[in-house]
Amino acid sequence: MSQINMARIKRMSAGHIVLMAAVLSAVVCILLSGGIYLLRTVTDPDADLWSMFEGLSSAAAFSVAVGGGLMVLAQLTEAVDSRSLTIFNDVFDRLACDRNIEARRWIYQNLPDNPERGLASLSDEGREHVKLVLNSFDHLGFLVRQDWVSSEAEEAIIQWVSPFVAKTWIKLGPYVEYEVAQRPEEPDYYIAACHLAERCIAYRKALLRHDPTITWRRDAL
Repeated sequence: MSQINMARIKRMSAGHIVLMAAVLSAVVCILLSGGIYLLRTVTDPDADLWSMFEGLSSAAAFSVAVGGGLMVLAQLTEAVDSRSLTIFNDVFDRLACDRNIEARRWIYQNLPDNPERGLASLSDEGREHVKLVLNSFDHLGFLVRQDWVSSEAEEAIIQWVSPFVAKTWIKLGPYVEYEVAQRPEEPDYYIAACHLAERCIAYRKALLRHDPTITWRRDAL
């Protein structure tokens, strides 16, 4: 419910947010003032009037703070969304560019299943494709691990990239595992890419309710 309400607030214009904050402040002030007056009437009708005015002033100040807090919250939420959108666009530019798409297609179609044999026979072109995709996944995985985007934006990114990340990792995962085994001094070798792949595979498994089935098509878009 709170996420739905915040989504509505984020879609409002600045003028509507200011008006909403003013109305909220007025409502809170009226409720508090009425409560103070009622409490005075019930408990001590002869209480000092100036004391009651002081209470009303405090109620008004609190009401203004509530309205101001709403505006600050809306601004902070907008700033977080703006940062998330910037990261999302950066991810799109990296992963949806022609070079990255071509590199993933090469991996789907040409990378051998056996890492040891594959690395021994890997051409310069193939090595460039593999490093490009791994570096792209590692970049995105690093951003996800650092919590630099909101949880909603992170979930949206995982939904978007999970089909091709999970598919590509079927080929690349064994290569990363093989390299880690050969590099005991580098246990964090492409660790962010591995984290991204785990997140995407888990999402696909939850979505499909079974382990993702990978189909390789040479004549598809």
